[in-house]
Amino acid sequence: MAHMHIYTHTVLEFLSEETKTIESNCSEMKILGEQRKTLFLLCFIAVCGAVAKENRKGGRPNGGKYHRAISKTIQTEDGDIFDCIDIKSQPALDHPLLRNHSIQMEPSSHPIGLDGNSIPDTTLESSIHLVSCPLGTIPIWRSEQHYPIVDIKELTQQIYTRNITRNNKNNTASLAGLSRGQDIYGTTVSINVYDPEVYGTQDKSGGLTTIISGYSFDREHTNAVGVGWFVWQSNGGDKAARFHIFYDNGQKQCFDLKCPGFIHTSPNIPLGGKLSPISKYDGPQAHMNMFVYQDTNSNWWVKFGKESTVVGYWPGELFGYLKSKGTVGYWGGLVEGPTIKYKPPPMGSGHPASEGDGKAAYVKNIKIVTRDHQLVTPMSREFDVAVENPKCYSVAHKSDQDGGVHANWGGSGDCTL
Repeated sequence: MAHMHIYTHTVLEFLSEETKTIESNCSEMKILGEQRKTLFLLCFIAVCGAVAKENRKGGRPNGGKYHRAISKTIQTEDGDIFDCIDIKSQPALDHPLLRNHSIQMEPSSHPIGLDGNSIPDTTLESSIHLVSCPLGTIPIWRSEQHYPIVDIKELTQQIYTRNITRNNKNNTASLAGLSRGQDIYGTTVSINVYDPEVYGTQDKSGGLTTIISGYSFDREHTNAVGVGWFVWQSNGGDKAARFHIFYDNGQKQCFDLKCPGFIHTSPNIPLGGKLSPISKYDGPQAHMNMFVYQDTNSNWWVKFGKESTVVGYWPGELFGYLKSKGTVGYWGGLVEGPTIKYKPPPMGSGHPASEGDGKAAYVKNIKIVTRDHQLVTPMSREFDVAVENPKCYSVAHKSDQDGGVHANWGGSGDCTL
């Protein structure tokens, strides 16, 4: 395999307030080999979460419309509050492209090979604290913040030609994981869950998978969907690892139900819910099992856990390029925030990838959905190692395993970008 040099091309910076338009700079990862191939990764992820004005814990429900639709309020043992609202009154249906959308409770199709294609796994499963909303309703998390509309007005790119092994003091995001620059219609993955110490309240650190389309030829209107876990204090009011989803349709980028788009169908699985158990360094390990794929109606579905329980979907009407397919996938870690350029936080377990399973975070059991709706196991040679700041973070042990592709990722972050 040709020696690869990774270059940084854009910078992620994200500023927002409640009710204000968000302007951002995006990042691009370019990999050069014998055949010049550009992989466009993660430019939207770091900017998806708006930093809104704080609201007191247990404050008022999320807007008048949703308040009227609340049928039940649930407070969990760990203090989280969820409002059960009528499924037909959820934020997604406020999107102008979804005004006439009929909610689909189940996918129109399922990938061939999904059932009976997994192998026994003795690793603990990190799951969400379930809630019991009535049928016909969905849970909405009352987080520390109001739920702002995240509107991307301007996508500005700053291109750099220096090798990433040199310091880039403007960086506000770093990633370490695997990328695959081929057509993709879905993926399954097991993502190791930790709760790394994040220094700034607006910074976040997590593990995720994302599917991107359109960036190679229309950078202003990139489409992407993704799922994962994040430690993100300004969003949740604590330092717990929580389950999040996010999307970008070229005009909006947002997490969970903070703006219209994602149609939530599960009455029991809350977006933003705390994950448990959490992995311990050199101790018991836990991971979350995720499945994201496109059905025959062009909708992108999210399923959670070993049982592949449906959480909801992004309707195909939201997207231009993702309506047909994804072109790049990413599996691994991400850190982002305003303090990262001078004090990068830990990623994953906080230990380098070279330490391997049990000590470094991992992604494993990676499988791919093909154009003909087959769930297949790709070869590890199809994946590139994507590390934006190798002084801080690393990827190791990329390999083919019985359940799918595997790799370790992470780092202490105790470094200078």
